Amino acid sequence: MLIASKDEIRELFKEFADVYAINIQEQIEKAVNASQSNVNMSVKECSDYLSQCKKTTYTQILEGKITANRVGNKYLIPKNQFTK
Repeated sequence: MLIASKDEIRELFKEFADVYAINIQEQIEKAVNASQSNVNMSVKECSDYLSQCKKTTYTQILEGKITANRVGNKYLIPKNQFTK
């Protein structure tokens, strides 16, 4: 059993809030950079473009074979990685 004082719990929550705020800011910056640098696709658009199912596209994103920026619960996939 873990026992912590109120001050320790407050400090942990402050640290969590700081990290969470940084992660949201990073997601916003990635989305802005991706949208300004080239045309982005959704997972469905990317799947259609590559003639494969969405599950395969998600798997390739998670394995790092497809570069994608996660924004909330969605992915933005830069189209230029397929045209090089």
